[in-house]
Amino acid sequence: MLEIHAFLGNAGAGERLNCTTIVDRFEESGKKVSTKTVHRDLTYMRRVLKLPIDYDFVQQSYAYTQPDVAFPVGPDLSTAERIALIVARQALGVFRGVNFAALIGSAYEKLFGAYGTQHGLVLAGNLEDYLSVRTPGAGIVDKKVFIAVVLALLRRCELRIDYQSSAETTPAQRRLAPYHLACVDSRWVLVARNLDKGEIRTYVLARFSKPLVTQTSFERPENLDIAARLATSFGVWTGQGTQRVQLRFAPVAAHHILERHWHDTQAVERRADGGIDVTFDLSDLNDITRWILGFGGDVEVIAPPALRATIAAEGRRMTEKHAAR
Repeated sequence: MLEIHAFLGNAGAGERLNCTTIVDRFEESGKKVSTKTVHRDLTYMRRVLKLPIDYDFVQQSYAYTQPDVAFPVGPDLSTAERIALIVARQALGVFRGVNFAALIGSAYEKLFGAYGTQHGLVLAGNLEDYLSVRTPGAGIVDKKVFIAVVLALLRRCELRIDYQSSAETTPAQRRLAPYHLACVDSRWVLVARNLDKGEIRTYVLARFSKPLVTQTSFERPENLDIAARLATSFGVWTGQGTQRVQLRFAPVAAHHILERHWHDTQAVERRADGGIDVTFDLSDLNDITRWILGFGGDVEVIAPPALRATIAAEGRRMTEKHAAR
């Protein structure tokens, strides 16, 4: 039906198509379709989907009565499916940082917005007035950078970008073989091989500038396990091996921890005083260090010793900065 829709939409001014000519167009693209099937689908498109298709009984031909007709993808959605799609659409707020929010919204309206559902909802206002998903701190990425990264990924071509790490004061050019694009904690990151150093690392897209997709192709490793690599990270950063992180939370912070799933390796043990002990197996401690600091004095690092020392040192530094003058 989508192809029939395209045939009708691309017809010239005053041109009308019948079932036989539509079958011929299918055959030109190497597809075999019977005139009976075409007639059945056109009838469905007219009567059920309510598409503005005019039928001439004398010529037994069809034509759209208006230009730029949108095909209704979701007329048979149930109420539950409609709600799920609206919530999912709002959850895509992570795309706001790459200026895709408007595109996603217009695409959604073209797919579902103008047509009722089989079990239509009757609401005073839009469903978004009743349900919403918020994504604070959505990662900011230049749209040109995002598109260049996706193109390099799909074409398996070398990507050249200027990148400024946290340790650098000015951007420096990188030659990357991109392997995987992920949104981690509302930030877009790229797992890629640095072609100059031969290392697979994780790069934050917000730090990219001057992207260039070259014509130089690369081979993607067959044994590359992206899921395993990201599974040991608490946020963006990954490292080699894993180490056990043990944290002790006061009762006042316990509910905050128990109400969310923080990591696939987390294990929680409740204490008699209402507090909890939590463990994670991580390959890098940068992201969890900042997460721990957010709980202030309501958490104690039990292990590893290096992380405990880092938190203690940061606590002393914060005390010095905020001491009364």
